[in-house]
Amino acid sequence: MAVFWQICVVVTLALCTQCFAQNKRMNLLGGWRDVDENDEKAQEALKFAREEYNEVSNDGYITKITRIIRLRRQVVAGMKYSMKVEALINPCSQNEFTTEECQNQKSRKQRCVFEVVTVPWKNHMDLTKGYCSNN
Repeated sequence: MAVFWQICVVVTLALCTQCFAQNKRMNLLGGWRDVDENDEKAQEALKFAREEYNEVSNDGYITKITRIIRLRRQVVAGMKYSMKVEALINPCSQNEFTTEECQNQKSRKQRCVFEVVTVPWKNHMDLTKGYCSNN
């Protein structure tokens, strides 16, 4: 009977070890990972997100990213970046900002969320999510 329990303990430990190793491997391959805000590729994705947002937004233009709240990336068929930032939003675009009317406009601070997918071997970037709110 003692041998039976020893075998059960060994099998249980082996299964637990296998599950732990599988979980670690999954996190490496497809899970979200925090990224240092000085990471060059993350900064490129953030710059791209800002430019794309400014191109399509009717709610104002991001004049400056004031704070990075969180940067993450996930390995997909390329790389997906998730970014939460604080930004200054102005109703005038960068081209209009030098006019007297626009210089009197107050910029407002908002939180923005972006997701960018990059496929480096195709030289392709896509903004899949991009919005700013007062929260």
